[in-house]
Amino acid sequence: MLQSIREGVGRWIAGIILALIAVAFIFWGVDPTIMGTTFAAKVNGEDISLVEFDRALQNQQSQYQELYRVELTDELQRALRLSVIEDLIQGEALSQRVASEGYRVSDARLAQAIRTMPEFQVGGDFSMDVYRSQLMFSGLSPTAFEEQQREQLGLVDLQSGIGVSAFYTPAEFARYVELFEQEREVAYATFPADAFLDRVEVDEAQVLAHYEANKDRFFSEESVDIEYLEFTRADFTGDIEVNDEILEAFYEQEQFRYQTDEDRRPRHILIGSIEEDPEAEARATDVLARLDAGEAFEDLAAEVSEDPGTSGQGGDLGWLSRGTGAFQDAVFDMELGEVRGPVKSEFGYHIIRLDDIREGEIRTFEAVRDELEVEYRDVRAEELFFDAAQELDALAFDAFDELASVAGDMELPLQTFSGLTRTGTSSPFPVADPVVQTAFSTQVLELGENSRVIEILDDHVAVLRVTAHNEPREQPLEAVRTEIEAELARAAAEELAGVAAAEFLALAASLQAADTSDADVADGADSGDAEAEQTSSDEVASEQEAEQEAVPEARSELAALAEELGGSWTEPAWLRRTDTGVPLEILTSVFNSRPDGEGAAVRERVPLANGDEAVVLMTAVRPGSADRLTRDELQAALTALAQATAGFELAGYAQHVREQASVRIPDEVLDPPLF
Repeated sequence: MLQSIREGVGRWIAGIILALIAVAFIFWGVDPTIMGTTFAAKVNGEDISLVEFDRALQNQQSQYQELYRVELTDELQRALRLSVIEDLIQGEALSQRVASEGYRVSDARLAQAIRTMPEFQVGGDFSMDVYRSQLMFSGLSPTAFEEQQREQLGLVDLQSGIGVSAFYTPAEFARYVELFEQEREVAYATFPADAFLDRVEVDEAQVLAHYEANKDRFFSEESVDIEYLEFTRADFTGDIEVNDEILEAFYEQEQFRYQTDEDRRPRHILIGSIEEDPEAEARATDVLARLDAGEAFEDLAAEVSEDPGTSGQGGDLGWLSRGTGAFQDAVFDMELGEVRGPVKSEFGYHIIRLDDIREGEIRTFEAVRDELEVEYRDVRAEELFFDAAQELDALAFDAFDELASVAGDMELPLQTFSGLTRTGTSSPFPVADPVVQTAFSTQVLELGENSRVIEILDDHVAVLRVTAHNEPREQPLEAVRTEIEAELARAAAEELAGVAAAEFLALAASLQAADTSDADVADGADSGDAEAEQTSSDEVASEQEAEQEAVPEARSELAALAEELGGSWTEPAWLRRTDTGVPLEILTSVFNSRPDGEGAAVRERVPLANGDEAVVLMTAVRPGSADRLTRDELQAALTALAQATAGFELAGYAQHVREQASVRIPDEVLDPPLF
């Protein structure tokens, strides 16, 4: 958003530097090989600019550091460079394919796409002022931005064309449902490490040994002390002059937003035919004759209309706004109560009756004044905010290495903060990452310059300078004793949780094996008894009841065992791959396991990411079936498979286009020189 601010180089320092460079060029000349490559890559002879590559690389590096908060090694930097340039190459190759295949985006479609972008809207409606302001602060001209959007829409069209051509067979869908909707009966015991903390004792010798062995870990975090200036858009809301004259001018500018068009409510009877069809037209004419003879429109719509969505409502189409096409033209040319037809459209032949007209209206200035004032204040505050951000950036740049004069010129308080850490754990700002990246940059940290304007949030900016750099220092034992004791206690508790889980797993396996053995013996006895004599029906029923009672008894034993060992037991339940009510590690383990063909139970110990332990018992599997899905679930499955299939098709197509392209990447793009 503030790119144009950062590109404001028309200042006296830049002028002097450029003059000196120009003199050097005139008298000594320049060896073009010093400058290295002039492009980041060539794709079928077309350049990808270094500016585009550098911008994409900086974004990728910032996102990576924000996510992982680590320094970028040489290997990682090269991998990021390769990833970025390959993305740009693939995008350029696809753009060229779009052009060669004849995809074109009309001006009307481009305008509609831009008008619907939320970043250019105020109160849900497109604002030309916001559009121009946003582009200005992004360093883009409207022409350049619109060309970018035209290219992106062309890519969307290409992708849509490939996506809709993807298909799958009924057998593939059945297999997808069988696997994705598969259910597994699972019970599990969890052993939280915290439950074992009261059994842990950490002595002084352990603390000292851990400190000595890990001294390199116990350093204070690198930080800087800063002074800074900041403001938000809300700071300007009180400086806005509002009166009726101003609001009336704003109303005239935005009047289209307060105007509603005329609506009409027609009924129709449709005789469907995409092509010109004399027979269908004749049928429609017969319907019109029956209406002229006195038959009710609603009854005929229910009898003969081929529009299933409206035939049951007597052909009622509800309220319609003016649109394009033969049907719309007819509706908005009719008199109230008029019947007209047949009217040919792309859907067939229509007999139309106009039932009602709702006149359009323009909401008066008086009716919308309060709404206008809120919106005007918002738009004007944004303009003042952007103007002030430009001024702040210019003044901070000119002041070079002090902010006191800038604070005086802009009447802002000069604030200070000690201990802004490189990881952002200590910061005075609601979002630390952009501030941290700026404060620890070469220009600000090492050269002592004022920063350029930092966009903390869309409505919050700041500039800063570093006043002190606090290098990491080794911390004494007493400063980190509590941290070490907690770390050792937690590690010991996690180990005890693992021991309990292992013991539970072994005992559960023994218990289930014993139950299986008893069941086999009972089956054998029943078989022998059956040969000896016929068991009475009462005895059979009694035995079945006993078997059913044995299942909860076994589960009760497992629950008691888990509790005895310091854990908790979760009763068996049928789980699906998308369930969120169980820990992810357990769900992953369950659906990665392979039960044998006999349906024997699967028992696994599963460490959890937080250091806790779990033991999972899977006792049954049943494949997914479309018959068990609701209509919404079935539709979701169809959509998911269609999207996955289209995704594979698109990825394959993009890779094919990339492989077919002639590509050249200069060596210095992936391995830049050190000077």
